Amino acid sequence: MQETCLFTPGPLSLSSDVKDAMRVDLGSRDETFKQVTQRVRDRLLHISGTDKSHSAVLMQGSGTFALEAALATFLGATDKALVCINGLYGERIARILEKSGKNFETLLCSAALPIDVAAVERIICRDKQFTHLCFVHCETTTGLINPVKSLLEIGRRNGLVTVVDAMSSFGGLRLDDDIDILVSSGNKCIEAPAGVAFAIVSNRLLASGKSSARSFCFDMMDQWQHFEQHREWRTTPPTHIVQAFDKALERLIEEGIPARNARYSRVQEKLLRGMRALGFKTIIPQEHQSPICLAFCSIELVPDEAAFAAYYGALAQQGIYIYAKFHEPTTTFRIGCIGQIQDFWIDKLLAVTAAHFRISPSILAA
Repeated sequence: MQETCLFTPGPLSLSSDVKDAMRVDLGSRDETFKQVTQRVRDRLLHISGTDKSHSAVLMQGSGTFALEAALATFLGATDKALVCINGLYGERIARILEKSGKNFETLLCSAALPIDVAAVERIICRDKQFTHLCFVHCETTTGLINPVKSLLEIGRRNGLVTVVDAMSSFGGLRLDDDIDILVSSGNKCIEAPAGVAFAIVSNRLLASGKSSARSFCFDMMDQWQHFEQHREWRTTPPTHIVQAFDKALERLIEEGIPARNARYSRVQEKLLRGMRALGFKTIIPQEHQSPICLAFCSIELVPDEAAFAAYYGALAQQGIYIYAKFHEPTTTFRIGCIGQIQDFWIDKLLAVTAAHFRISPSILAA
């Protein structure tokens, strides 16, 4: 079987011990599994530095499941959210709120630039009905980092509940510990398999016991109360995934966020150097670029979706997988830098890229 070289910003390549953790069969209501669940929750708080101020609420499903659960639970009928958008995942927050009938406004910013902090402040000062501020920390559309500290400060100063989509950053980038609701999933920088997501929620919000959810499955308050009272999930959890998640958190704590960030940065630097040598550009200013993924463009080599599909197919034929979507508004495609990426995988990706576009491989050695 051909080795898979995965360059997607989640799901991603996993270490062998994380995969091995899924080989054990545990009963979902058994004491042993309850201990695994509690350990996962404790480790998430330890990593985020919020042991005393927040609680971790686990949810079955992708990160979007936990995001929808958090928005459904903690935004009430009289609340109003400002959603800051500079990519697909900011747009997703707005779509979730629209589908659920929540009251919100959007601030649209360039996909190539961070959220405009001054514009956020002006909108909030103009309309005193805002109760929540929602934004993405690392916008995976391009790998852009938004100014989380400045945005959180605006939220605090104006008494807003802050909701941060930290899907692509938690575990790989250091975050402010004063976020009211942080949402992420295991299959990004934690380097666990897909299937479990979570929110780290302020105890102040949880203490009210109030939930605005109109869905059983998306009631995060009910899920949290069940964890607190019974130490178990309300409905059948993905037991094998949770065990792998636990092992991945153990490895993250051992490695540390700074070292993990440095590992991803080394991958990013090698990819960036090689792809630029082949004629590709990035659209994000370096000071706002995360080490999570890179968005590349070339009007000459990959002008449209058809050209990207041909390029993607050439890579996949050699067991190399980048993110399988072309972003038409920015004419970019994404290559992930996270997970257990090996140096020779990058060499292989660059060589296949050069061959596909009929570029002399000697350029890469220059």
